[in-house]
Amino acid sequence: MNNKQKYLFDLQGYIVLKNVVPENIIQSIEKLTRDLLNGSSSLLSDPARKKDWDDNKSSIQNIVEADPAFQYFVDIPEVIDIIQEISGDTYRLNHTYGQFWNGTGNYTTFHFHGTPLVPQASYRYHNDRIISTLTKAVFPLLDCHQDDGCFAVIPGSHKSNFERPWGDHHHPKVCPVIEPVPANAGDCIIFSEALSHGSTVNKSGNNKSTLYYCYSIGWMPDWDDELYFSKDILENLATEKRRRIVKIKDPSTLY
Repeated sequence: MNNKQKYLFDLQGYIVLKNVVPENIIQSIEKLTRDLLNGSSSLLSDPARKKDWDDNKSSIQNIVEADPAFQYFVDIPEVIDIIQEISGDTYRLNHTYGQFWNGTGNYTTFHFHGTPLVPQASYRYHNDRIISTLTKAVFPLLDCHQDDGCFAVIPGSHKSNFERPWGDHHHPKVCPVIEPVPANAGDCIIFSEALSHGSTVNKSGNNKSTLYYCYSIGWMPDWDDELYFSKDILENLATEKRRRIVKIKDPSTLY
């Protein structure tokens, strides 16, 4: 993590890495996600499973276990370099999922903030170290601009000492200080979960297809009863490095 990245991440709560995933991988993964979404439920085995939120939104929970191809995103060097820098002494891949939207009018409501403190999603600077207890790497599989309902944030809110005056889980139009964060397929948005985040409203009707790889400090358990790893995950990962990232038992084995 270079000094510019460190400064911007601490200042804003997020940074955008351009072109970290090759085009051929993005295209093959985007096709794979469509096949999984449109195919029989038998294509997925626990804990990877499809979840339909409504007519316009679906997700694949625990997507890293849906197909070996999704393992590629676990340890992209440019991403892991930053995760390691801002996660304290140890980190692990805590959970993964994909979200898929279609149609106009959809959006993600804004949630999280620096205050009140949520231990699972907090941010602080101490002893010359950034510590983000949960940090997400967001991989758009399709170009996503402001009118497509792109990712959006309240910059700097991960360090706020006051509660957000517009409340939680609100429509993007309610909050006058949001900043759209457009990104193209192959880019990666890295942000602290403590940052207030959601999306703009989809006005274009273009589809959204996004992967989320969520890294926590090493001691944090799996996120909840829906986002977790199977008992066989370590055996099924292709490399020792990925096994260390998913579950670190000893800080000395990081690298």
